[in-house]
Amino acid sequence: MIKKELEKLRTLNATEGMIQALKAAGQETPYAGCKNAYKYRYHLAARCQQLNGILKVSICTREDIEAGIRGPKWDIYLNYEGNEYITRERQKDGSYKWRTSMIQNLDAGYYWQRDYDKYMYINAEGERSIQAILETKNKGYQGIREWQQARKKRIEDEKIKKLTDQWDAEMEPIKDPPPGFEEWWHHKAFDGENYIYYAGAGAKEGYCTSCLDMVTLTTDPKHLEEGSCPKCKTKIHYISRAKRRNDVWARPREVSCVQRYKDGLVQRNFSVRRVDKKDERQINRVEFIISEYERNLIFDNSYKKYKYDDYKRRGMRWCLDSKPRVYRKDDQRMYRKNVKQLLKKIHTSYATAVDHGYKSGLIFFLHRENKYPVIEKVYKAGLYTLGKEIVENAWSLNDIKPDETQRELGKMLRIDKARLQRLKQMNGNVCALLWLQEEKRENTIYRDDDIKTLASAEIEPDTMHESKVFHYLSIEKICNYLIKQKRLRPEMKLESIWNDWNDYISMMKKMKMDCSKELLLKPKDLQVAHNELVAMASMKDAKKEIKKKEKEFKEAQKLLESGELKKYEYQDKHYCIVAPEGITDIYQEGMILKHCIHTCDIYFQRIDIRETYLLFLRRTEDPKKPWYTLEIEPGGNIRQKKSVLNKAYKDLEPAMPFLRKWQKWVQKNLSKEDKELAEKSDQARKDGYRKLREEKKIIWHGELQGTLLADALEDDFMEAIG
Repeated sequence: MIKKELEKLRTLNATEGMIQALKAAGQETPYAGCKNAYKYRYHLAARCQQLNGILKVSICTREDIEAGIRGPKWDIYLNYEGNEYITRERQKDGSYKWRTSMIQNLDAGYYWQRDYDKYMYINAEGERSIQAILETKNKGYQGIREWQQARKKRIEDEKIKKLTDQWDAEMEPIKDPPPGFEEWWHHKAFDGENYIYYAGAGAKEGYCTSCLDMVTLTTDPKHLEEGSCPKCKTKIHYISRAKRRNDVWARPREVSCVQRYKDGLVQRNFSVRRVDKKDERQINRVEFIISEYERNLIFDNSYKKYKYDDYKRRGMRWCLDSKPRVYRKDDQRMYRKNVKQLLKKIHTSYATAVDHGYKSGLIFFLHRENKYPVIEKVYKAGLYTLGKEIVENAWSLNDIKPDETQRELGKMLRIDKARLQRLKQMNGNVCALLWLQEEKRENTIYRDDDIKTLASAEIEPDTMHESKVFHYLSIEKICNYLIKQKRLRPEMKLESIWNDWNDYISMMKKMKMDCSKELLLKPKDLQVAHNELVAMASMKDAKKEIKKKEKEFKEAQKLLESGELKKYEYQDKHYCIVAPEGITDIYQEGMILKHCIHTCDIYFQRIDIRETYLLFLRRTEDPKKPWYTLEIEPGGNIRQKKSVLNKAYKDLEPAMPFLRKWQKWVQKNLSKEDKELAEKSDQARKDGYRKLREEKKIIWHGELQGTLLADALEDDFMEAIG
């Protein structure tokens, strides 16, 4: 529509009927029980006229009429043949502004202060004309609104169809997954969650969910017992159908496959599940569920990501992901049988990486490789461990600081050719490279065996220089001692030994021991010496520390002494949950189990604000003997389950059904206050995990050394399900 032509159309001022309608008193009451009706009958008044294919609707306001202004506040021009509309709005200074808002949005703010029966007055003839001209079901104001909304939807539908037709054309070449893919994921997708189902006691055969077939049992199985399939050797748990009659659902897994796509490739990502049902033989019938949720189109140096989603609430379909291209590393298993053949025309070192232990999907690798060219050079040079670490942990590039301006790999990694050769020979990781860089900067030579030891323990140069151990011993002596302790305790990781050693020296200083004496500094058995110092430090001034904590955490002590936590106590014939009656109980629990609940103020702080509580899991036959300490939320979620030396052992597994039963019992007995506290605690935990990830906090000692603290805490978390 041409605005200048529209402005020439004659003005439709308010009629006497419109003026009287706006002055009329209201008749309807706002709500049941109200004694007074609304103040006015109408809020706005309008008239319309058909002019040369244009339906003009002029709207007047009560405020203007009361001020003696009969001209319209808004003129709506509806080109009903051209499927378009526009509104001219009069401003306070008498000028006009053009708007594209629909009729209900012209004076939308007024809805918040409604004092009228009906929104707009239009005489009966005008209402019929609007319905006839616009061909709508409704009359008057509602008819205009209906036409404008339909027009908006038609335009939106045309835009969406143009877009979705393009998407459909891009998806059309993608057909069935490659042959063998279905059989592969049926067998391989559920590692760690495979079972052999058998009818009951004395069974001679069972159904293996890895073989997907009946197998002959070579032992007399016990329900929930660990074992391995006698046929495929997969680790399994035995499940008796006499005891487990209901369906068993494996957790959702992610699998992917790669196929050729036009001049490039497509990586298809699926979510899969397996459900095991009891069959007519009282053993097992397995069913599989698969849903494709993502497709990544891969070209020379570009990618497109499609998601299966409900686009604009018009039904599930493949939609182009318009968000920034963020490709995450999933716990995704990829079907690799056809990958090498497909990658012949793609410039990448992915096939080499897969041959040497890389397991994640193609698109994530390609994205990283394209962003960081050093990755391809590293893999081509045979530095497979280094390449894998760089791909999976981009932050490691901040440590090694590769010089991307260089062409030679040695210079790119900031070392010389001789050191690059040594790095290849030891198949060094990021940590080993950092030591070679340090060696070059300091113009010295470290033994290759020492670098390997330091790299195995994840001890970087910065970490070494900041450590307590380095103040007293040379790198050679440090590495020799670590190796000796590793021989004593082969089950322990070198990084765990290293961190225990640093803890040990810190405690030596606290206990005023002479750290310069190597006999004390390097005990024959580090773990024994470490634990002895922990016990000594815990016992020293125990009463003084307890009194200090009782004074500092008054609310926690008050809560414990009140016996309020007794409401969480629960037991069966095997296990029981006991509530502490004071900080002294918590302190004694920590000293006996040799973990940190009595030395870390964070637990008392959480009790103080009722974010979490500490409870004791014990055996019913000996309820006074410390066994496991639980950190729980008010709603029954279990954040942590720790025993001696802050660990969880296999002896906890039989108690897990009891803990689940206890959680359900807690859920049924929650008070309103408990539920409110539970919601706050749940949010606090999520915020805490997010902050830990942002700060990249890691565990510095023990078997989980090097693990992100947030991941370890989430793995130990046990949600209460009512």
